[in-house]
Amino acid sequence: LQGFPMWSPAVNGLQIGQLVEIDSEDGEVSGQHGQLVDWLPESGEFEVALLSSGKSLRVDPKHVRTVTDCQGAATGGPESFDIVVGPRTNRDALGEALSNCLLERGFCVLRLVQSDEDRRQALKVLRQFDADSRLGRLAHEVEDGYLGRGCRAKVMWLDPDDSSVPEGSPLKRSDANITSLAEIIQPFAEDVLGFPVTERTPAMACMSMSDADEVEYEHPNATDATIEEFYGTWCRSALRVVHFMGPSTGSVTLSTKEKAPMSNLEESYEIAAAPNTIVVVRSDTFDYAYDEPEDDGEAFWLQSFLLRPGPKWALGELVSGDLAMLSSRGDGPPPPNGDHNVAVVALSIQSCGKMTDHHKEWAAYMAGCDGQLEMPIARFDYLPYYSDEVDMPGYTTFVKHFSVQEGIELFDNRVFEISNMEAECMDPMFRQVMEVGYLSLLQIGLTKKMANQNATHASVSVGLDKQEWLNMPVATSVATNNQQAIVANRFNYTFNLKGGSFACDTACSSSLVAAHLGKVNLLER
Repeated sequence: LQGFPMWSPAVNGLQIGQLVEIDSEDGEVSGQHGQLVDWLPESGEFEVALLSSGKSLRVDPKHVRTVTDCQGAATGGPESFDIVVGPRTNRDALGEALSNCLLERGFCVLRLVQSDEDRRQALKVLRQFDADSRLGRLAHEVEDGYLGRGCRAKVMWLDPDDSSVPEGSPLKRSDANITSLAEIIQPFAEDVLGFPVTERTPAMACMSMSDADEVEYEHPNATDATIEEFYGTWCRSALRVVHFMGPSTGSVTLSTKEKAPMSNLEESYEIAAAPNTIVVVRSDTFDYAYDEPEDDGEAFWLQSFLLRPGPKWALGELVSGDLAMLSSRGDGPPPPNGDHNVAVVALSIQSCGKMTDHHKEWAAYMAGCDGQLEMPIARFDYLPYYSDEVDMPGYTTFVKHFSVQEGIELFDNRVFEISNMEAECMDPMFRQVMEVGYLSLLQIGLTKKMANQNATHASVSVGLDKQEWLNMPVATSVATNNQQAIVANRFNYTFNLKGGSFACDTACSSSLVAAHLGKVNLLER
């Protein structure tokens, strides 16, 4: 990615550094694109570096013409790209063109002039690393985040100081190219992204996997350090830079995010991940996905993330004394071994803020929502008591948002064969145990009708806390209806489950302890 000054027109209006097409009688090179590298006055020929192979050819000027049918990157064809990066690419012009693409469209596709031999040597080094067992899978929890949705690969972090990678090797030069791109982008970053780019992550060298590799390369357990490192990268990621080096061609899909910073974008873009292709993608604009080459074709690539500045905390004079403990942290207990893992096959949620499934709940947590809604009129008419004045005397309030669950009164007791009298005075918390628990059973195909006909060997663990409902006059109309001790028993009985039945109240940790009890019951059944 070395920068060279743009030269004045040399012959036939062509400039050194521009993209040209060879129109020759030689069928092997005719129709190929390349970068105009030099004008050789002694022989009266142009020197052209081919995009396909990186080879340098001498071509008569009459066989060189300006490219007029070059496809833009959004077309998705194997020859589609935005910018050529070669030995005569002007550094400033590259930075300006790249920043314009990122500003207007959110991604840029560059075609690098790189020789076939360089790519073969880089692949040879990676294959040797694979033979030496230096490549492995990422933890399942972070693989999609690093590699893209649905992508699998054997990977290793590329250490620039690793002596096993020879100095000047194509692998190290490709890593250096990513650093050069970061330096080229830096002067434009604040105007394009709204913040500076200050760092890049180490390059991750990736090799595609076959179905047979799935057996040999298992996902390791995710450690606290693994999750912390990924989360730090994910939070600070400004740009994803991926250099595809072949030999086979995969496919990149960029799906536009709902809150992308620019308008008039298509719903998604398909990009051919051909050899010598570099894709630069804004993290705030697109979700990235990579599809492997067809027919188990082999492909490898380098990728890195360009990062925005990290947070800086200044305690100032607010805290005094020994602050060492604030920066120390432990690794926590080791993860359980494989014998202690259980599979979660169904998950149902009914929470405040209209969080009716785990996807909505996770989205709410990531967005920093508090889950509070304006009090529904069906629950309580707050208007006679509401006032904008904080200091209003009397029976008034300036609060109108609460953590409420809408539809709590719509409990259909007939589904569970519970009488109207019992349902009327049943604690809403106990109603939810029945409703949400049944939704989980439905996900595994167990209906109430099936449960009535056949017993199931299964246990129920319920975590619960507080019983404000007992303060309601209606709560005591049925003797055992609202006792915490029977909440799990009722569910077992209703769905004909023949197994353990636990109810635990450990305050804020109730749900965690209940989940643990369920896991223990599975492991020791």
